[in-house]
Amino acid sequence: MIQCRRRCLKYPVKTLISLAFITAKRVFLYRFDRLPVEGFASGSLSGGPLELITQGGSLQALAPSDIKALCFISEGGKADLFTSDPLFQRRPKLPGLWARFTFRDGEKLDGILPHNLIDWPEQGYLLVPPKASSSRQRVFIPRSALADTECLGVVGRPSPGGTKRPSRAGITPGEQLPMFDSQQ
Repeated sequence: MIQCRRRCLKYPVKTLISLAFITAKRVFLYRFDRLPVEGFASGSLSGGPLELITQGGSLQALAPSDIKALCFISEGGKADLFTSDPLFQRRPKLPGLWARFTFRDGEKLDGILPHNLIDWPEQGYLLVPPKASSSRQRVFIPRSALADTECLGVVGRPSPGGTKRPSRAGITPGEQLPMFDSQQ
């Protein structure tokens, strides 16, 4: 245990808490003008500055307008979010809204957004990208990075009781149209 006077712990406690928070978010940071950077992110996704500690140990403070996308990862790999399969090849199976995002520089990215609109952050979108893996689990896209957003489909969840079909027992012979000449 470190012992010191009371006033020396007044501000460093806040710093220690934020350092512990940094190790929980390993990311690839994509910017418009530079190569992707791997590091650990700290800060809020709700409009405040985002701090990034790179693998080299440098600290960068970034405004949301400088960020193109923030890809959350669990282990290192290649930063290939926009180069390897940025779009779904066929209809996805995950439940949610299938959306296509067009960025200011013209690049496109597909993703699955949650059905519940309350889960969407106010400053951007948190989505599951195509071919999600340990090197691309979730992606945060700030609204300021987008030029266009398009909803391509709604992939639903099965209802808890299953779908109810009309029963055939309730149909009388006069209500159903004849299909073949022999039924007339």
